[in-house]
Formats: sequence, C-alpha cells, structure tokens
Amino acid sequence: MSTQTASVWPETVIARYLTVGGATVDVTHDTLTVDDTKPNVSHAKCGGCPAYSNSEWASRADRWDNGSTWADSDARHWAQSHAETCRAIPKPTNA
Repeated sequence: MSTQTASVWPETVIARYLTVGGATVDVTHDTLTVDDTKPNVSHAKCGGCPAYSNSEWASRADRWDNGSTWADSDARHWAQSHAETCRAIPKPTNA
C-alpha cells in the first residue's frame, strides 16, 4: 500500500478515490466565491492532473439537510468516474 493511500485524510475530505495512476481524487466542501462565508459547493479535485468538478448545493429553506446531499452524490460520481480512467501519477513530495 502506498503512503498516499495509507496516510490520514485531510480533515476536510469527505470521500477519496484512487486513480489508475496512483493519485487520489478528493471530494471536499468548499465555498464557490471568496465572498461566501459558509460552504456551498461539493468540490472534487484530482491530485494527479488538473481535472476538477464543482457541484453547487441546493438553496431551499425547507430542506432537512444543508443542501449538499445531491451535490455530494454528483461530486462522488464524477470523482469515481475520473479515478477509473486517470493515469496521471501524483507529484512526489519533497522529503
């Protein structure tokens, strides 16, 4: 097992997928703009290539959740699909 997959996930990562090339695709909650004060987007980013996806949260006052349920599902689907085909190798860390 590589150190990248065995290491502790960053606190903000809610899902992680391993790419064919050994990089990870992380799903996190983030803000869409610098003016936003609370998370409002589910963000999936590949650690091996520049690919990413943003899924905006639903903004209805009558929701039981924070609006992230559909966006999390969408981000996870994108992350898994990308991980299945991405052959980029993660950039080595300087020891």
